Amino acid sequence: MSDKRALAAVKRPPDQVDPAGTAAIAGPATKERWPVLDWALKKRGGIRALPFAAAALTAVLLAIFEPGFYRPANLHVLMQQCSVLGLVTLGQLLVLLVGGSDLSVGAVMNASLIIIALMHQDLAFSLPACLALGAFVGLGNGLLVSVRNVPPFAATLGMLACIEGAILVYTKGIPAGDIPSSLRPVALSGIGIVPYSLIICVAIAAALTLALRRGAYGRKIYAVGRSPEVARRAAISVTNIRVSAYVMCGLFAAMAGIILSAYVGYVDPKIGGNYNLESIAAAVLGGVAFTGGEGGAVGAMAGVLFLLTLLNVVTLSSLNPFTQLIVQGVVMLAAVSGFQFLKKYTSN
Repeated sequence: MSDKRALAAVKRPPDQVDPAGTAAIAGPATKERWPVLDWALKKRGGIRALPFAAAALTAVLLAIFEPGFYRPANLHVLMQQCSVLGLVTLGQLLVLLVGGSDLSVGAVMNASLIIIALMHQDLAFSLPACLALGAFVGLGNGLLVSVRNVPPFAATLGMLACIEGAILVYTKGIPAGDIPSSLRPVALSGIGIVPYSLIICVAIAAALTLALRRGAYGRKIYAVGRSPEVARRAAISVTNIRVSAYVMCGLFAAMAGIILSAYVGYVDPKIGGNYNLESIAAAVLGGVAFTGGEGGAVGAMAGVLFLLTLLNVVTLSSLNPFTQLIVQGVVMLAAVSGFQFLKKYTSN
């Protein structure tokens, strides 16, 4: 026995002496497991069903403890909110899949509201201008991250500051203009209680799901997110894929801003600020990994539904608005932490 092995045997309790040295080869001990949790997650991909299971459980609990949640008027409002946050989250999904993040989506939404309000009589020009702005901002973010190697957090945060500053300079801090009434039916009308905006969001989510699961672009997205170096060796242009993800994220944010303007009907240059973090939280709740290469549109939309349902219940409660903010923050932190723990548990 070598000196090091003899010293380890002396320090180890008598019942753990390993004269053959097999413990060093076997590696660390297996972590404690919970049989019930293992049974619930035993099937391959079981972690992906968590957002749906959480949403179903929440629906049952709401029917028991908060029946007012199922009033048609409240459900209509929830669907409108899902359409806006859903579009932003779909864009955030693409960026997260390639290992990035985008904190400028809220600023793009705010700028879209300003453009529509200033050109309220000419939707044929203002709507394409909003989409062009979103694509341009996404292109800038993508180039900074991919070509200049700026960290996504710093690049998109700087872009957020530029857009917000431009809005304040142009409006002088006083928003002006009106949202055209012809745009309102996009969010306020629909089929029954289902608004047209939600139908648009679901259609885009379905198309994105098909592209990610079956298309060549989807395979490239996941390849870049999992290992950029391996993707380069497979003749995939990592720069082009990353830039395209940021451009799509900017486009989806601009579309969300257009729908949000139709929903609220007034100009508020700060209304999109919460969507920066809520979109990331919803995507993570839906099983999207911060490290890239894992997640999908269906899970992201399930995360949106779960998150907005929880926030809606807090709003329906009798708590004062300031306490509601605290509860919302605690709920988001607990939910995201819980989902991340379960993902790490299933990987061990």
